[in-house]
Amino acid sequence: MKIRIIQKNINNRDLRTFLDNARESNVHWVAFGELAASGCLYDGGEGIRHEEMLARLEGYPFSVSIGYPERDGTAIRNTYLYYDGESVERYYKVNLFPEMNEPAVYSAGDSPGVFATPWGTIGVAICYDIRFPALFAKLKENGAEMFLIPAAFPRVRIEAWKSLLVERAREHGVTVLGINAVGDDGTNEFGGSSTL
Repeated sequence: MKIRIIQKNINNRDLRTFLDNARESNVHWVAFGELAASGCLYDGGEGIRHEEMLARLEGYPFSVSIGYPERDGTAIRNTYLYYDGESVERYYKVNLFPEMNEPAVYSAGDSPGVFATPWGTIGVAICYDIRFPALFAKLKENGAEMFLIPAAFPRVRIEAWKSLLVERAREHGVTVLGINAVGDDGTNEFGGSSTL
């Protein structure tokens, strides 16, 4: 499997350029970070409907995973999506981060994110979720062979991000793919340091 990890600027909402470039490099999977389609929303914003997000990804010859604020009626969820043209998997962030106003903006999910993919079963957790070992134990119990952790982790806590990625990998004996944003959105500066 050939995977392209997109560590993009949190302010850059242009997905098409990244996806079109990936089309020319024969990748199997393009993986974006948390809220990559929108940037961080601290006040609710509009959100993106699920069908609209799928339409943006339609027609590419590879799988895509991406974070976005999914609007369903009046609720907005911090969502991570996997789409390969046929299969659709979604995870709604369970542990919302108070310091970035998430509980006031997003509705929390209530179940672990376990995605069936052609490359095995992937356990998904989003950013602040990384601080909750019990969630990763559930992912492993549900058959996760790899952990994917998209994030918008601020630079001031980037050393914690790095050590938590290693800790989760060691606890469960699995590969961990962490994708973090970069850039400054006027509220936070994000620390990158994506890793596999």
